[in-house]
Parts: sequence; structure tokens; C-alpha cells
Amino acid sequence: MVNAVSRHLLSELAPDIAGRFADGVAIRVHTSFEQAEQRWRAAQDVCTCYGFQGYDWLATWYKNLGRRQGWEVLLVELTDADDHTLMLLPLGRRRQYGLRIAGFLGGEVTDYNAPLLRADFDVSAFAALWPLIVRLLGGVDVFRARRMPLHVEGVANPLAALAGMQHTEQAHVATLTSSFEEFQKQRSAKVFADTRRQLRRLGELGAVQLLIDTSPPQRAQVVDAMARQKARRWHETGSRDLFAEDGYLSFYQDLAAQGLGGGAVVVSALYVDEHLVATHWGIRYGKRFYWLMPGYEDGDWGRYSVGRILLDAVVRDCIAQGLALFDLTVGDEAYKQQWADHILPLYAGQQGHSLRGKLAVTLDRTYRRLRERARANKILRSLVRRLRGRRTAADSR
Repeated sequence: MVNAVSRHLLSELAPDIAGRFADGVAIRVHTSFEQAEQRWRAAQDVCTCYGFQGYDWLATWYKNLGRRQGWEVLLVELTDADDHTLMLLPLGRRRQYGLRIAGFLGGEVTDYNAPLLRADFDVSAFAALWPLIVRLLGGVDVFRARRMPLHVEGVANPLAALAGMQHTEQAHVATLTSSFEEFQKQRSAKVFADTRRQLRRLGELGAVQLLIDTSPPQRAQVVDAMARQKARRWHETGSRDLFAEDGYLSFYQDLAAQGLGGGAVVVSALYVDEHLVATHWGIRYGKRFYWLMPGYEDGDWGRYSVGRILLDAVVRDCIAQGLALFDLTVGDEAYKQQWADHILPLYAGQQGHSLRGKLAVTLDRTYRRLRERARANKILRSLVRRLRGRRTAADSR
């Protein structure tokens, strides 16, 4: 099924909006990946986007995770007079707590949520067009978005400028130079010297093998090891273990096996003899490499900085390939700040689009403000800690 609004109908529904677009502009809502695949892949060739908006990325996510999480596909496409894509918004809708929630498809595996945008798209008219798009989705109480870049590879992201959106976090990115020597000069010499020293120490333990992109027969083994190493680290830090939940490992395994149209999945590994001591699952898309899922062995191997050795090797390879950016993605880990030279601001927020939705958004914002005030209150924080301590003591009796 495709819901569509033609130029003529757009003029009737919202003449003030329609007048700001060229004749023939239309809006379609595709309700399945299969329905949109041909147009989506064609749009990737002419639109700017991040690797997370590639058809293969989101279709694989939906197959393994989105469907089981209750997402309904609602892909919004704006086209010009020649039926070429101006914008493709990978949206969906699901029910939560009795509310119809719309948002970007991609879930936790997607670091940046954004549309595919043609460079000549008139983003200035988007805010006025947005209510009509929401109506075409067919029933939305709340629209929620997170991790939206302010720009999509240099093109303004109109959704980040919508009412209710604000800067909440950032990603860290390194600009790649023409040579690794030049790249080193712009960063701490001590870090690179220590990496070389650790690599020599590893060589004393056995044969060191750095594989920037493993062959298909090895990929499944390396991805399994990455998941195990990553899960261990999540448990150590008290974070959610995604790989303990159905669908997440399958997502990474499937993409590693099938590839990413318009780019590539890159599965890297560091071996010492037969020991797989560091791993990484990432993607290359356009002129950007995405450092996404690093893993490393703990215990004695942790003394050799095996994760940093693999990172160093992958950066060297990206420079040799002529890539422009090494994207360390979301998170403020200390090592990312050592490598990056700029940040990518990310926006999040929500909007109510029905009476119930507006009430839910108001209540949620009130709760968040109260929680922030409570966290800022030293006396209240101290009281909460004491109460938690008493409860822990009581539970241990």
C-alpha cells in the first residue's frame, strides 16, 4: 500500500505550503521495505545520507529486530516533478503504553537517525510541511526522535530544527590526513609510541596477525568473538547486554555475510598465534569509516592495549584508502577524545500530535525537570544514598 499526496491535493490541503515547492512535488508513504527498495537504492546514489540510512542496514534491522519490537513501516518519500526523490524519511510507528509512537526506524544499533536528502531540497519549507506528513502517517500521538545530526554530510537536517528538539549528546570524529605521519603529528606522540611498544611486546608472545577485513569464512567466527567480548565489557560496566537479547547478534552476522549496498561491512581482527585477542565490526560508507563495535580479551591480554593496536591499524588503512573521516560515533569515552578532532552534535526530542500525546509529552517533560532538580539537590541526593544503603543492608541480612 502507498499513501500519496500529489501536487494538486497538496495545494488543496495546505496551499501556503504547496506554494513553496516546485510544481509536481508529491509525498508518498511506503508501508514495506520491499515496496520501497528500488526507489530507496536509487535515492542512495543521488542523496546525501549516513551509512545507517542505507537500505540494507535498516531492512536487516527490521528483519531481525524491528518486526519483533512491534514497529510498523512508514517510509515517507518526497519527490519532484520528474518523480525523483528529494527526501526519504525512514519512519515507523508502534504502540507503547497505549500511545501510538512514531519515530525513526533503526533502534539501538543505529547511531545517527536522519533522512536521505538531495542537496537541492528546500529545507526551509519543511517545518510547515511536517504536520501534513504526520497526518499521512495515519494516526500518531507522539513523535519521538533521538541521535539526529544537525547536518547530514553537510546538508541541513530539517528534523533537528523541529519544535521540541534539542542538543543532547555528541559523536566524536577524526579528520583523516593524506598520510598517517601527518595524522600522528596532530595528536599525542606518547599514545602512538606506546602503541608501537605494545605491538613489539605482543610479538614476543607469538605471531601477530592484523586483519583489517577478514575473509568470508572467518567473519562469522570473528563476529561471535566480538559479541562475547562486547557482552563481557557491558557486564563489567553495568550496561545493558544487547547480545543476551534475541535478534541483535543475528543483525550483525547477517550484515557481515550479505554486505551493505553503497558501502561495505568491515570485520577486523587481531590474532596472536591462534588467539583472537581484539575484534571490530564497522562499516565504510562514502568517505566515512564508522568505528562501531570494538571488542578485546581481558585478563593478561588487557596489559597489551590490544584494542588500541587494532584501532591504530584500521585508521592507517583508512588513510591509505583515501577516506576523509574516521567516525568514532556516539559516546564520550576518553580514547575517542584522544583520536577525534571535532564533534558531531546530536539532537533529540518529542512532540505531541493528539490530545493524549500532548498530555503525555507534558507529563514526561515535567517528570524529567523534577528529576534533574532532584539530582542537583545535594541534600536530597545524600538522603537517597542513605536510604539505598539501608535497603541494601536490610536485604543482605
